[in-house]
Amino acid sequence: MKIFFKYVEDAVVVYESLCAKRSALSYGSQCLKLVNNQLLVIDETYNREAILQDMVIPVLTHVILKKKEKKMMVNILKEQFFYSEEEEQDLLLQIMGGIMEGERGEIPQKTFSLPRELLIRQALQDFFIHNVTFTFESFLQFRLKEYQERLRYYAELAIDEYKLEQDYQILIHQLRQAANERQSSTGDVYVMHLNKNRFVLYDNSRYVPERECAALAEAFLSEQESLYIDSTIIAPLLSLSPAAIHLYSDQHDHDFVYTIQNIFQEKVMLYEKNEFPFDQKQNIT
Repeated sequence: MKIFFKYVEDAVVVYESLCAKRSALSYGSQCLKLVNNQLLVIDETYNREAILQDMVIPVLTHVILKKKEKKMMVNILKEQFFYSEEEEQDLLLQIMGGIMEGERGEIPQKTFSLPRELLIRQALQDFFIHNVTFTFESFLQFRLKEYQERLRYYAELAIDEYKLEQDYQILIHQLRQAANERQSSTGDVYVMHLNKNRFVLYDNSRYVPERECAALAEAFLSEQESLYIDSTIIAPLLSLSPAAIHLYSDQHDHDFVYTIQNIFQEKVMLYEKNEFPFDQKQNIT
């Protein structure tokens, strides 16, 4: 079996990984040879099937995932979606990585029956039925169609999320400007996050009922017709433009809590819910 490599670093990584596997499995030292740092020769007389399943397929799968996947994702972003700026590519790669590692559960996505690793293993197993001599780069380019489609799918999700985040940052900038341009009409306000998207507002120590919050929101939104924002708590706060906001929540990563902090920045002081200073349970239950 012979594998040609375009890049010396790929050949060396695969060879060294195979040597480590060979030692762990006690195969003979002569079963592997690297010629001119670009041609890997594997002696199949030792037991072709065992060498493939125990050494070659696991090592190539690992190298593709750990060494080649990022480059493949960059190529997809650049060649299929025309993101040529390195800074944008890095941001998109971060989002893609989070999606693939299950860290971006808030992003709706498909559930796949096979993980990426098994897609690669399956492609290698199918490929080795007929091929004993091949070029590594050709295999990556032409024989990993389903794997490439999976990466493209994650790229599409990442791009959608990236655009949403850009839109969000533009909105936050506009709201921050609107807040800075308004004259403050009160001192400290106290905001209690009850649950989900329910909040109650105190102007100093005075409870602000829902109808008054609605009026505050309407007053602000009538001045800022081009802005689409929440009217339950964010618009009333923008209308009041307080000197300081004391925000009480047990969900510090909640979207509204995060947005209030982003808009008002250093004016916001965040506390746990049980630290709320007013004992008026009829207003917050």
